[in-house]
Amino acid sequence: MFIHKVNETTAFKIPEERDAATLLEIVENNRTEFGQWLPWVKDMYSADDEQAFIKNGRQRMAAGTFWFAAIMYRDNIVGLLDLHQISQEHHRCQIGYWLAGSCQGKGIMTAAVRELETIAFNELNMNRIEIMADKNNQKSRSVAERRGFHLDGILKQYAFYNGQFRDMALYSKLKQ
Repeated sequence: MFIHKVNETTAFKIPEERDAATLLEIVENNRTEFGQWLPWVKDMYSADDEQAFIKNGRQRMAAGTFWFAAIMYRDNIVGLLDLHQISQEHHRCQIGYWLAGSCQGKGIMTAAVRELETIAFNELNMNRIEIMADKNNQKSRSVAERRGFHLDGILKQYAFYNGQFRDMALYSKLKQ
């Protein structure tokens, strides 16, 4: 089992299919909040759904088009983060993340994103990392801002979910 220590309380673990029930429970317990910002929540209703996501994620990770990890806090899974839209040609990717409401406000996600930046820049040879968040998702935007990402702009009506077009804030950080 892959464990990557972030700090004294937080670590990354590559999700395994046996983690599906735990991840689903977190989604269930946070469905209302997550559903405001994460369009995939409406499609995640069973352990089979989570297992399919994990299996697909591991396959894409092996192909070099995706990277993901469960966030462990005090040895318990509390969230997930990933690198997606990986372009080896252009040396760029996007970060996605979510964290159980009971663990928010403790600096866990800020530390996790800091460590993921190191992995993306140093191990995956990325030059540009992006974070895209709904314009109204202040918690997610605050993580990007605390980590020193630059607000490149607001993309008007960029995404469609929950029955409406949504403006998205695009943040970036460069390696140098």
